[in-house]
Amino acid sequence: MAEQILLYPFRNRLQRGISQDEWIKWFEFLSPSIVKFEDEFVGQIDVGVYKWGSITNGTSAAVTGTVASVANGICRLTTGTTTEGYAAIFPNFDAGLEGAAYLGNNSAVMWARIKVSAATTLKVEVGFTDADDDTGAVDTLATPSTTASDCAVWCYDTLDTGGLFWQGVYSVNSTTPTKYEPATHLPVAGTYEWLGVALLGDKVKFMRADQYGNPNGESGWFATGITATDALVPWIFAQARTGSASRTVDVDYMIAYQRRTSADD
Repeated sequence: MAEQILLYPFRNRLQRGISQDEWIKWFEFLSPSIVKFEDEFVGQIDVGVYKWGSITNGTSAAVTGTVASVANGICRLTTGTTTEGYAAIFPNFDAGLEGAAYLGNNSAVMWARIKVSAATTLKVEVGFTDADDDTGAVDTLATPSTTASDCAVWCYDTLDTGGLFWQGVYSVNSTTPTKYEPATHLPVAGTYEWLGVALLGDKVKFMRADQYGNPNGESGWFATGITATDALVPWIFAQARTGSASRTVDVDYMIAYQRRTSADD
């Protein structure tokens, strides 16, 4: 298993002053020792061709690779007008899991900067999962249960009436999934936020930051949270909970990165 790598790749971490250990992680982050997949969504993205894969289901559900006249560029997921309709993006294409290149043993980390059009009648997932053709990695948030065998995702779902805020969900080898429920992070319509998930062997950590990258929530490391050797794919998923109210999830930026090897040199 590789050692922990940089968790917060944001400007404000450098501004505030950091330890020597974190400086080393920053330099490592910039080196070829780290494998990165990232997109600013400036210009048309290759959805369904090379870099990105997507799935949609339901009337008017869509993945829009670029939206005109939006500063910095975005990818827009539209849930459409069918109840349970959905749209998702992930690296690579054709539901064959070519993009599943991320391992707990390589200390994978994923961040996405997203905003929702409304925080009602909506389900959103951000994180790592073991399939790119699921109708959501999480099946039921309240219970919880998952469609994925292995996953570690932030999930917001208005069907979970007892917890209308972001919750972390992780599952290992199809066992009963576990939730992290900070009960403090509610999506705000029209406001960007950062959501991050980190893996360290079989451990899972959930992280959040405001629109500027200021950290405002972090879990501890949850042991036995994921299968350390399973190939996982970064995943951003949006689903309608009422078909009469289509929602959009705008993705301003996404990055997934990990150590190139699973052993420290």
